[in-house]
Amino acid sequence: MRYTPGYNPTMANESISSYHLVRHAINDPDVLPTIFSLYQDEETPLSSILNQKGMKTKGLYEGMNSGKYRTVGSNHIQYAIEASDVRKLHFKSNSTGVTFESSIYPTEPGKNQSAFYIYADSNWAGSKEVLELNDNNTQLYVYDVQPPQEVEPGVWRYEVKIITSVVGDFCNPALLTENSEFMPVQTAYEHDFSETGIEKYTFPTWGHAYLTLQRVKYSYSGTAQAMKEGKKWAIHNGARGFLTYAEDTMMKRAAQYNEFNMIFGKQSVSENGEVLLHDKTGREIMTGSGIMNQGDGAYEYPYNKWSKKFLKSLMKDVDLRVGADGVTECVLIGGQEATAGFSEVMRDYGITQNNNIVGEGAAKGINDTYAYYEFDGVRIITKRWRYLDGPRRATKNLSDGTSKSSWDGFIVPLGQTSGGDNQVELVQLRKPKTGTVSGINEGGDGMATSVDGSSVHMLFQCGVISRAKITRIFRPYNS
Repeated sequence: MRYTPGYNPTMANESISSYHLVRHAINDPDVLPTIFSLYQDEETPLSSILNQKGMKTKGLYEGMNSGKYRTVGSNHIQYAIEASDVRKLHFKSNSTGVTFESSIYPTEPGKNQSAFYIYADSNWAGSKEVLELNDNNTQLYVYDVQPPQEVEPGVWRYEVKIITSVVGDFCNPALLTENSEFMPVQTAYEHDFSETGIEKYTFPTWGHAYLTLQRVKYSYSGTAQAMKEGKKWAIHNGARGFLTYAEDTMMKRAAQYNEFNMIFGKQSVSENGEVLLHDKTGREIMTGSGIMNQGDGAYEYPYNKWSKKFLKSLMKDVDLRVGADGVTECVLIGGQEATAGFSEVMRDYGITQNNNIVGEGAAKGINDTYAYYEFDGVRIITKRWRYLDGPRRATKNLSDGTSKSSWDGFIVPLGQTSGGDNQVELVQLRKPKTGTVSGINEGGDGMATSVDGSSVHMLFQCGVISRAKITRIFRPYNS
């Protein structure tokens, strides 16, 4: 969707106050993100690119119950999350505060092939499996023939031995600390008359997306109604419509509010489904989470300046997967300091000014702006979100005079899960509603008020599903 200049002076049988674009949205709830894409250059970088990539739900309706979506109500959708067949475990302290116990060698667990206990947050590992610790060198063998025992809620005990060919080796206790990762990597059975085998099953789980209802309006007096308003034509899939100046202002504000909700929105519903937020009259106010606040939240990376090292550490945690178009890509959305710093470090990878000269003679210039960068088989699309640059956002000023918010950014993967679902997608269920509250300026029997003026209202309800982990970058306030 895009704007086109001017308006058609030969238009006939079309009221200037008709709400052409939004009326189309009423017939198709999934087209609302397309309308908000009118403001993609400044206001809606995330929802616009998800819309352009087709990463939005289609055809959801109340009562739907498929293998991928369940609509619990007009404001609550459940979506299937594939269960990973690879699981990490973490060391977890028991009630006495220890993550391992060795009665024979308290500070040298496993020495001389002695058995010892470790405590973990999961029963995913089983008997006769080999566990690799996070130094990627030490391996422990699950010695007990019985399944791990849950010694207290959420804590499982394993009896293990160290795998080594050196007499006297033991496990470094520093590898057994709280939250340190380990995982099963293979099995090891006796060669003669071995019994049973390892069984593991993973099943999809269901995530919850709560939709936020928002409402905006614009008003006009009877005198203003009689005046000629400027109009902007918009075109979408060949269909032409227009927005008056007031309509465009209202739609722009709706797009701004929706974008904030898709990114930073916070959920007002507890884990057991209770709506915790109420207005003063006691009515429930349900809000849904944006991508930054879904699940356990985003990975956080504080930084002071972009560098190759920082970029590499950042990208290793991005959940990169191939998209529907066969490209592995993600989008970096940020304020000016974040996107400009990223572009600068990308130029360190070999982009030179000589490649960026455009034009001839005295009209030559340097175009240093790129739609995307690609390296190591990954395409990174950059989008500046002007909202983060300070004037429209409450923020702090740093000691160097820059806005803290301008350094903010986040990386969103644009691929698909192994089951073909979008990692991140826009979701909408309830159709947008628009209506006019008419005053005496309209005349007739349809007046709602005696005021010489009317107002146009719009209600819209949107949400977002994130099956991927989002990466957030920011500059600490004290830096």
